[in-house]
Parts: sequence; C-alpha cells; structure tokens
Amino acid sequence: MRRAAPSGLDVFLRHTDSSQLHDWASDGYHSREEYLFWSRKICGLACLQSLLHGWTDIRLSMRELLALALDWGYYVVEPQGKVQGLIYRPFMAWASSQFGFTCQLVENTPIQKSAQAVRPGQVLIASVSPEIRDPRTPAPRRGGHLVLVHAVHGGMVRFHNPSGYSHNADSASLPMRVFERFHAGRGILVGATS
Repeated sequence: MRRAAPSGLDVFLRHTDSSQLHDWASDGYHSREEYLFWSRKICGLACLQSLLHGWTDIRLSMRELLALALDWGYYVVEPQGKVQGLIYRPFMAWASSQFGFTCQLVENTPIQKSAQAVRPGQVLIASVSPEIRDPRTPAPRRGGHLVLVHAVHGGMVRFHNPSGYSHNADSASLPMRVFERFHAGRGILVGATS
C-alpha cells in the first residue's frame, strides 16, 4: 500500500500478518509471488470480473482472466518485466466478442459528461489515480488505475475500487467534483448483454 504523506513524500505501509494475506490459491495463482506481482496490475480485470458476476453466470478465477488477457493482448509483459495494460481496444474487442458486452471508448471527456451514460445495465470503467482511496490527497495525479463506476445521482459518483481499503472498496462514493480531481478523462463505457 502506498500513500502520499502531507510532505509529498511517498509512505509505504506494509501488512506483515501473513494470516491476513489474500488466499491467492483460490484465485488460481500458482504462487504467492505470482499473486503479489499481478495483484497491483489487474484492476481492469477486477472490474471485468465484477461485471461477469453481476451480469452473467460466468465465473472465472482471476488467474483464468489474466491468462485470457495475456492471450488477447490487453495486458502485455515487456522483456524487462514491466506490464502494459489494460490496453483498451483489445479489451473492448474481447469483451464484446466473448461476452456480448457493448463497449465504447471514452477519451478526453470529463466525468460530468461520461457519467451521464451510466445507468442500470451500463457502467463506466474509469481511469483514475490510485490515490482515489484517500480523497484528501492534495494534487493527485490522474490515471494509472481503473475503477468501476456503477451509479451516479445527486452529484455523487458510486464506484467499486479494486484497490480500496476494506471500508471503501465494494461501493465507494465521492462527490463528482472530488472524483474529477482523480479522473483522467478516459475509460470504457460497458453495457450488459441484451
């Protein structure tokens, strides 16, 4: 877990109680190290897994989704080990062909506008700063993390945050003006199968 201190320096917090570590084997990972490597990089797959659980009967482990993502090229591991992804266009093609989801790319669009399309059966996978976990973060960067915006009403944005703390992961809420500080102005509108 990384959090910016008021000084602007990064503070790294480590959870040392191994009994509290996620059950990586239940997600299909081959080792704890594999889980730790990928867990910080697959927020987009966590959003997809939420959609599959909410809109379909398809149940794939995170490691199964990851294998498919690598095969389809919407995550790419470079020779030096750096991971590129979620690459939007291959993801959209796969989500459409595999699950029948409708996908529309959103670029250079403020959340106030893209949020207008969010309704039952249509969500926004939004690019935000991972610092959205702590809305008090001063001058956050924009982008680098994906969240699943599932409702917008009364000036509030409700979203699932794959990297949220336990109290704000499943369904966090922020005023739209606060969400906008973290939003990169891009994402993917995803619609359920008809």
